[in-house]
Amino acid sequence: MTPTDPSQAPVAVHELKLPRNSPAPRIRLMEFNRETLIESEVDDPAELAPYTHTENTTWIDIQGLGDEGRLRAVAHILGIHDLALGDAVHIPQRAKTHEYPEHVLAVLRAPLSPFTVAEGIPQVCILLSDRYIVTFQERHFGFFDGLRERIRNGRSLERGGGPAQLTYSLADALVDQYYPIVEEISDSLDQLEERILDNPTPGLVAELHGLQRRITALRRVARPQAEALHKLATLKSTIVPREAAVFLKDAEDHARQILGRLDAARDVATDLMSAVLATLGHRQNEVMKLLTLVGAIFIPLTFMAGIYGMNFEYMPELGFRMGYPTLIVAMVVVAIGMVLYFRSRGWLGDGNDDER
Repeated sequence: MTPTDPSQAPVAVHELKLPRNSPAPRIRLMEFNRETLIESEVDDPAELAPYTHTENTTWIDIQGLGDEGRLRAVAHILGIHDLALGDAVHIPQRAKTHEYPEHVLAVLRAPLSPFTVAEGIPQVCILLSDRYIVTFQERHFGFFDGLRERIRNGRSLERGGGPAQLTYSLADALVDQYYPIVEEISDSLDQLEERILDNPTPGLVAELHGLQRRITALRRVARPQAEALHKLATLKSTIVPREAAVFLKDAEDHARQILGRLDAARDVATDLMSAVLATLGHRQNEVMKLLTLVGAIFIPLTFMAGIYGMNFEYMPELGFRMGYPTLIVAMVVVAIGMVLYFRSRGWLGDGNDDER
């Protein structure tokens, strides 16, 4: 790839949509092969010019997207297409892979742990060429800290591979961010299932709804991400050699595993929501049935009390000395009789319901 002349001013084709509150770009550089490693921070984008034709693997990590002028200067030095730069700084967007004449851009996303829907899922763009890799992050998320340590140790596969091999490691590091979160969601669903079977409460509905929102947010990102990795692994381009494509296919498989587990978690959450709502509905129906039966028992008692509570002068029972206790006994007999009838119909308690 022919380096761009750094003396020429970059030309803005269209305005960049920079994320709000993103810090100024911090440019971290790693250049390495099997034997050597150079790691530094770049203050002036012009310092990147020599790395456009280096024989070593070069990783340029841009952390922060808050300075359009500096971003355009980096793109100008490295010959990054203006549309690719626009995609790299446009946050958030759907995961995708797009091929340009001299490089490939992969837009990927990974969740932070602990994951909440309100915080969203950060985006990382990986721009791959045959000489270098540029990663764009809204800020430092720590996704690649473990990878940096492996490269420093000198015994990692990345030290002997090229940019495409490093792209696999970067993509795999992003996919690995999903595993602990999906595992935590699965454990939460198992615990909720036990609580639903033990003592379902309306509060469980809110907890389940929160888990469903998290699952939906992750699935919305994970599905296009698996497709983006598939496209990256199957590109017919010299930028992604066949030996590196095998590793990228492995990252795609991991992404599809995550998607499968999220689909399973969604189904479990849906079933649990149906179960808790059905249980709560059944409990409410039982309460309403009990109240209805109690009301039904008191209807004839109220009728009897109403009749004999009237103060007409010529009521035949007014002079009957045993009228009051007789009425009380009759009311008790009627109440007991109705209770026994309801039990025999299976409407109350564990009564026999064979005659329904």
